[in-house]
Parts: sequence; structure tokens; C-alpha cells
Amino acid sequence: MWIEFFQRLQDLEMEDFNSVNFTQKSAKILVVDDQENARALLKRRLSTYGYEILAAASNKQALEILASSLVDVIFLNMFMNGASSYDFLVELKGNSLYRSIPIIMISSDSDVDLVVKCIEAGAEDYLVKPLNQTLLRARLSNCIAQKEAHDKEIAYLAKIERGEKQIVAQEKMASLGALVSSISQELKNPLNFIINFASVSAEICEELVEKIEQNKDSLPTDIFTLLSNNFGKFKSNVVKISEYGQNADKIIRFMLDQSKTSGGKKHPASINKTISQTITMLFSSYKNNGITNLPKIDSQFDDSIPHISISIQSFSKAIYNILDNAIYSVINKFQNVSEAKILIRTENLLSSIKILIYDNGNGIADGILDRIFIPFFTTKPEGTGPGLGLSTAREVIEDHSGNISVNSRENEFAEFTIVIPSGIALSS
Repeated sequence: MWIEFFQRLQDLEMEDFNSVNFTQKSAKILVVDDQENARALLKRRLSTYGYEILAAASNKQALEILASSLVDVIFLNMFMNGASSYDFLVELKGNSLYRSIPIIMISSDSDVDLVVKCIEAGAEDYLVKPLNQTLLRARLSNCIAQKEAHDKEIAYLAKIERGEKQIVAQEKMASLGALVSSISQELKNPLNFIINFASVSAEICEELVEKIEQNKDSLPTDIFTLLSNNFGKFKSNVVKISEYGQNADKIIRFMLDQSKTSGGKKHPASINKTISQTITMLFSSYKNNGITNLPKIDSQFDDSIPHISISIQSFSKAIYNILDNAIYSVINKFQNVSEAKILIRTENLLSSIKILIYDNGNGIADGILDRIFIPFFTTKPEGTGPGLGLSTAREVIEDHSGNISVNSRENEFAEFTIVIPSGIALSS
């Protein structure tokens, strides 16, 4: 590559290099040289290219500049104050703050071995004195492009990391909602028994107290006092049990209401992106629970779908619940998950958006097809869930002025269709 590059430069040697078009951003260059004349000359040459030039006469001064300025390229003289700059180069490349800054070594013809050593230590390039104007600008341009590409890569990776953290946060919120809903439902049934039996016991106590009062004259005084006081206290305790039980029931009802995902502020968002993030969140949830042998979810997204106003968290939860049921269905049907098929497809119907979710799992029996959207109805084993998944999904879709329907054949497939009005298309 370098041989071809040098040959090209030889062809350009007699041409005006300033005629070559460079489209790179304005860069900040640091020149490190202990010789004032050499430093000033290089600074003057580089300034003609429109770059901002900083200069340092020593390693210490260079570090001070680097600590306060974001530099794109460093020109480092091979020898500073009679000593090799190799150790300073190693120091810079060993520092995570400066490692990505390209360094061009300035050497003489007799420094070939040291140049090779510096390149091996991380220097990006070198120039031989006296500096050739053509080579100077070409190698500087290459290093600036390299630094710019690195910065873009870092920014992109940071964006991905922020997205992953957001997905994890959404997953935690979804898991918390499911946990609250499940626990609340598990507590609701025994609490109802406590409240009902407490009320019945209070009525029995009241009847016994009345009987004791009616038979006061026929009972010994000490027996009457003992029975009257104890049954009075017993009735008071039972009433308190009933009252506290009813308060606990109110708290549980509140928790159930809070765990529902309908409502919430709506913002312009991409349906396709929301679904894609939901799939990632779903697989992450399974893997966190130690389940790694999962079926693939094929997605077919219509790119013409505009951004529409949705509650991202609640809409994501609705899709999550349906896909979670699909995974459960195919896992229970196929020993080999490669035989399983789960598909989610979006389609732009202009006035509305259609979402189809299909799986070739156990399907739904005709006898219960009209009950699957009823809250707390479930065909799963006891303890695996409160049966709120599909009812919540329907609630969310209806909250977005849409509708959800299901077509299924037992032991063959289940297909859910969601249609949401797109309204006025928002800018994507």
C-alpha cells in the first residue's frame, strides 16, 4: 500500500498540492520540538492549512497542553534536549487519555532503527528532515482522518451503551411490574379468606355476647364476668383483623392498578424500533433466568411506517406479553427449538398500522378462545403467572385506540393481529 502511495506522490511532485481537495474537519495540532526555529517553521507551515497549532518546547509542557486541550495529532521530534523521545512516546501511548491521538515522529535520515522502534511502540507515521511539503500534508491528512474515525467510533459505541442501559432499565421496570402483579395476585386470595372469616367470626362473637347478656342472671358472677370480658376482647380483635385485612386489600388493589401498563404519556416513536428493543429485552430476561436455548424470532418490518404517538413502555409491555406467550407455547411443544417458528411483522395500511405475531406452538382451544383476554385467566400451571399478560396487552392496545384479535388452531398455531390507527403521520 505504501509503495503505491509513494509512487503516486512522485507523480504529483511537480503539481501544486494545494489543488487537492481535502474535506476533513478543522483539527488541532500539537508540535513538540525543543528547537525554536524548527518549531516555528513547522507551526507556520501547518497554519497555512487552516489548522489550529499548539507548540511545546518540552515533554512537560506538552503534557500540560494535553491536559487542557483536545488534540487531534501530535508532531514529536525524535530527539528532545539531546535524548530520545521514545520513552515519552511510550508514556503517551500508555495513557488511556492520549492513546488514540496519532503521533507523527520527526526524524533525520540516520534515525531509521529508532523510527522502526517508535512505529512498533505506537507512532502512526514519521517524516524525515527536511520536511517535504507534499508528504507533510498527506500524512497529516491521513492521521486526522484516522483520529476522526476513531472519535466517531467511540461516540457510536457510547450511544450503543446508552441504548443497552436503557433497555436494561426498561426490562427492570417490566420485570418489577410483572413481579408486583404476580405477588399481589398470590396474596389476594388468602387475604380474601382472612377478611371473610374475620367478618364471620365477629358476627359469631356478637351473637355469643348477646346470649351471655341474656343468661346473666343464671350464670355465676365470676363466670359471667370472665365470658363477657373475653368474648368482648375477642370480638374487638377480630374486628381489627377485618379492618387491617381490608386496608391490605386496598394496598394490593393499588399495586395491581400500578402494575398495569395502560395510559402514560405518549410521544412520537418508531413502532419498528420499539418492537426490536422489546425482542432484545425479552431474550435478555430469559437469559438472566438461566434459559438460553430459545427459539428465533423472525421480524419483518415495513420501513414506510411513520412515527406515531405511543406510550413506549406500555406498548412494549403489550408486545412483550404476546411474544412471551409465543415462546412458552413453542418451547412446550418442540424439544428442538429449531422446529419452532415465531414471526412478528409490521405493515403500513396508510390510515393504520398492522402488527401480526404468529407462532406454530400449541395454539388455543376453541373452548377458551373467547376467554384468553379475561384478567387472571390462564392455561399455564399454577404459580407460573397471574394470567394478566393478554388482558394487559388488550388494555394497552385499546388505550391506543386500536384493537387486537386472535386466530388459532389447537396444536398448530396462534396468530395475533393488532391494528392501531396511525393518525397524522409524524416526522420520522
